[in-house]
Amino acid sequence: MALLLGLLLTLGWGLSPAAAQISNPFGGNSTLPPAGVQRIGLLETTTVALDGTPLFDIASPAVFNRNESGAEVPVEVRARQIETNLNQVVNRTLALVYDDETVDSSSLDITIETISGQPVLFAVGAGLADPRVLLTITDTDAQYNGVSQIDLAERWQAVLRDSLRQAVDSRLPEARQRQIRRTLWILLASVLLTLLLTGVWRVLGWRKSELEQKQTDQNNLPIPPGANVPEQHLLQVFSYQLTLAQRLQAVAFFRWLVFWGIAFVWITGIASGLYIFPQTRSYAFGLFSIPVLLLLTWFFAGLLNRLANLGIERVAQAWNKNELGDLDDIQRKTMRISTITGALKGLKTIVIYALATLLVLQTLRIAPASLLAFGAVAALALSFAAQSLVKDLVNGFLILLEDQYAIGDLVSTGTTTGIVENLNLRITQIRGEDGRLVTLPNSLIAQVENLSRSWSRANILIDVAYGTNVDEALWVLHETAQIMASDPEWRYAILNPVEMLGVESMTHAGLTLLIWIRTRPLKQFLVAREFRRRLRIAFDKAGIAIGIPQQAFTELPSGIEPHSHEHHNHNGDAAHNKNAKSGAIEPR
Repeated sequence: MALLLGLLLTLGWGLSPAAAQISNPFGGNSTLPPAGVQRIGLLETTTVALDGTPLFDIASPAVFNRNESGAEVPVEVRARQIETNLNQVVNRTLALVYDDETVDSSSLDITIETISGQPVLFAVGAGLADPRVLLTITDTDAQYNGVSQIDLAERWQAVLRDSLRQAVDSRLPEARQRQIRRTLWILLASVLLTLLLTGVWRVLGWRKSELEQKQTDQNNLPIPPGANVPEQHLLQVFSYQLTLAQRLQAVAFFRWLVFWGIAFVWITGIASGLYIFPQTRSYAFGLFSIPVLLLLTWFFAGLLNRLANLGIERVAQAWNKNELGDLDDIQRKTMRISTITGALKGLKTIVIYALATLLVLQTLRIAPASLLAFGAVAALALSFAAQSLVKDLVNGFLILLEDQYAIGDLVSTGTTTGIVENLNLRITQIRGEDGRLVTLPNSLIAQVENLSRSWSRANILIDVAYGTNVDEALWVLHETAQIMASDPEWRYAILNPVEMLGVESMTHAGLTLLIWIRTRPLKQFLVAREFRRRLRIAFDKAGIAIGIPQQAFTELPSGIEPHSHEHHNHNGDAAHNKNAKSGAIEPR
């Protein structure tokens, strides 16, 4: 994708002089020099190249409005004309060499003649019928290079003589064969390096899979119920998990480096192959300069991003080792560290790649000061519409700073209750009990209930019959909770089996008994279900009945029978009148 983008940029802005002003992609501003042209005061300079190899720099008076240049010739137009003259001489000389074997490139020479007081360089010899004009050394050229026109003409004479001869020799059949052989060697080396790096990449992939499996097994490894696990052992377990995560990140990092190594091998190989042939040498610079810039920027941005991830992990590991505590504190601290590091990684990635994008735009001169000023005005206009985003970021920062909740907590906010699956500076994602993932902007979270902070509580209400022996029923609840707390399977989950016990209310359904059982975070639901099951069995053994709503009936006078609803419905108004005459009272 980067190569394709670079090719489009090059074809769109680098190959056409008319479209070369990538510094102004919106048009309407011709005061800036195009790409490849440097403005120094009242002078503009650019490079003359042959077969993609820079020869020397020429200078011309600055043209501040290229749309209305008039008689002034822009320096880039003059440079392209000189390069056209050089290529015509090379092609003509090469044709004469093929036609006449006695003609070779060594007979090609450069002469200097003074015309209208200015030195002019001509190409002569090598079977050329007439001298060919190459370029004229102007006062501006001499002023820019700091020498006289004659001295500059002699310097450029030697440069052009060697360059033209080398250009002709590089196009001969013998040279073409050498170029093909070098290209094949480069291709073979690229294939061998690719195979080697691919093997390393696969080995690292296998190692990554092993570490991921170990990490999964370690996360799924339960703590034995009721086991008295030493605190030091717990710290070693969490430290091992962090070390395993660091090893996994290191393997992923080296695997990423190997992937980029394969990409750079082929980029370098293709660029080297194009540079060997003189006809494609200019494409080696033109077509690969921008893609290489994009790939290098992408590579170094990714490298900095991954190094920053490793740094954040090291800080998280140091933070985890800095404090000691019981199992709950360690688990809570691990959840908080995971949440904060995830938010920092996301924020850091956005900043790094945003700066890298601005650097590329500035290097390619796609974002000049005027465009940046336009962006500032647009950002100011968007800021009024992005106030909620700022509120999201501020509230998200406060949530992380105050440790209101973290990933893995059971929370309730508004009408949403569930497990926090994702938390960053902008949004909070909660997975509900029915599996729905609810995404809430942090600015909408005004009040949140954390149901898993430090400990949880199973709040259990039981209705028993009104005539039940209250003391016996409370004793059954107490003993059932104590027996369950001593069970090795549930000992770890229960912190306090009877935190509160008593009669909550008396209603027409009977007596409502209340018991509170303090549990570890997120264990209250499992404990409550199991306690109800055990209590049902205990009530059956003790002969305690569940409360049933009571109904009271008014006693009717003798000789009058109550009428059922069916009788009332079948006889209609007649039955109703009969009841009214006899004075019968409907049951309540």
